[in-house]
Amino acid sequence: MAELPGKKMFSMKTVCIVIGASRGIGRSIVVNFASKFPTGSLVVALARDSEQLAVTKTLSTQASPGVGCVTRVFDQGSLDQHQYDTWLQDCLRGKTASEFQQAVIIHNAATIGSEFCENLTEVNQVSQYLNINVAGLVAVNARFMQEFRDVPSKVVVNITSGSALQPRASWGLYGSGKAFRDMFMRTLALEHPDFRVLNYAPGPVDTDMFHSSLQKTKDENVLEAIRDMKKRVLTPDTTVNRLIAILEKNVFESGAHIDYFDDQ
Repeated sequence: MAELPGKKMFSMKTVCIVIGASRGIGRSIVVNFASKFPTGSLVVALARDSEQLAVTKTLSTQASPGVGCVTRVFDQGSLDQHQYDTWLQDCLRGKTASEFQQAVIIHNAATIGSEFCENLTEVNQVSQYLNINVAGLVAVNARFMQEFRDVPSKVVVNITSGSALQPRASWGLYGSGKAFRDMFMRTLALEHPDFRVLNYAPGPVDTDMFHSSLQKTKDENVLEAIRDMKKRVLTPDTTVNRLIAILEKNVFESGAHIDYFDDQ
């Protein structure tokens, strides 16, 4: 396992990067992780919404004054190479990888999208979806890996979905994007056994994306299933605390897909 002997994940001085950190699960990750990391750690919160990022930073600082929080407006759907070349150094603000015992990245940025396969004729629409959910993630992750390759403990978490494993009508793009991400993470784990890699499916969570899916899902059977999920929807903090418990226990196979409801 890629961690220091005798050290638990949340006891190490850590730089933790959260993509999609302006609300919902991402904001909860920033705040709850910051509250557990030791003084001197740094949480980096990236998202498109600057106003909501400011709220995330305030909550993080209140939760753990000894842990720094840096925010940066970042559009994972952008094809601006300069953005991908500079975001990490901008966020570190003079700090170096060698200052940390551990580096963590959590890929939470995603969009839902719902359309039947036969209707996906607009190539720009398809391309934009894949840029946000696939291409951007790959490029961000590569920069993280290069920067922190020599840090003793490295952790990569992909927020995934049951849709990565089970096809759902009118969710072809969403499920395919999640399946790609899962396989990419499994490949990363194979190539780099010194990284701990996890695909975490958070379950039905009370977020803007969940409510958006109730409005936008095209297939009636899938929509009915989502309505049924609403009866047992989780809070962001509930699923994030489950993620924390899985990471603290640290017995998962690197690259594994673990659902909130799985026994661990």
